[in-house]
Amino acid sequence: MKKKVGLALGGGGARGLAHVGVLKVLEEEQIPIDYIAGTSMGAIVGAMYAQNPSADALIDRLESFFSSRDYDSLGLKYIVPKNDQNPSFLSQLAQVVAKRIVVNIAQSRMGIIKTRRLSEAVSALIDKGNIQDTRIPFACAATDLNSGQPVLFQKGDIQEAVTISSSIPGFISPSEWDGKLLTDGGVTAPVPVVEVRRMGADIVIGVSVDANHIKPLEEPHVLDIISRVDMIRGKYLSEIQLATADIQLHPQIDAAHWSELLRYQEFIEAGIRETREKLPQIRAIIAQRKSFFKNLFR
Repeated sequence: MKKKVGLALGGGGARGLAHVGVLKVLEEEQIPIDYIAGTSMGAIVGAMYAQNPSADALIDRLESFFSSRDYDSLGLKYIVPKNDQNPSFLSQLAQVVAKRIVVNIAQSRMGIIKTRRLSEAVSALIDKGNIQDTRIPFACAATDLNSGQPVLFQKGDIQEAVTISSSIPGFISPSEWDGKLLTDGGVTAPVPVVEVRRMGADIVIGVSVDANHIKPLEEPHVLDIISRVDMIRGKYLSEIQLATADIQLHPQIDAAHWSELLRYQEFIEAGIRETREKLPQIRAIIAQRKSFFKNLFR
């Protein structure tokens, strides 16, 4: 009996592009992927691959997007920290608002990227269609702000679901959906291991793209402290969820701001290095599970 392999791709903004490197190595090594569950950037990368299981095609599409007007219209160049700083999310948001920088150039809206802009970017990366029609079974996680519960999209419009899953709190407005108020899946499911198991995976490869090291705070103000506490809480939850995967991948990525998408080559390489390093473990666990079930049903 063939054991089903599931991939749980975590959120993390630009760092989530390391998932592309993970997929590239698994594809090259002919390690089957039977299910994909993604959160935030993991949902974007996961959906792209689930629709068209080709890492090279995925990279080509990303490169085309990063040189397009759709990417420019997001206004992320106004958010990327200067002078190699890595400010906290809330601190950066406060700076943007205080300086009255227009993040969404075309709409002249201060401090917040309109949902429509994110939706247009997602549409440039992901084909129209329904989640249930992807070539690899796919799902993406969101969070209901009213109940505090995770929500898993397994059917319906894939572009809409991924947009909701990627709606960074504070920058992208939450969406009303089926009586719920939904935001980024990373709030409750930073690494959706449980979710991909529920889809049917017997073996789960979990991928966390959280920063490996946290820089010490220097003369922090109130927003820095609040943001750091929130980041630590999220990192702790991510570590707990990742630990429940059969195979844990955590690419080495430090001092990367969530908006630094143009560093994609660096992040992809980090994903490649981590997956290649863990290949013996991945192969051993898959072989062990196959052997166990083969003997069980003799």
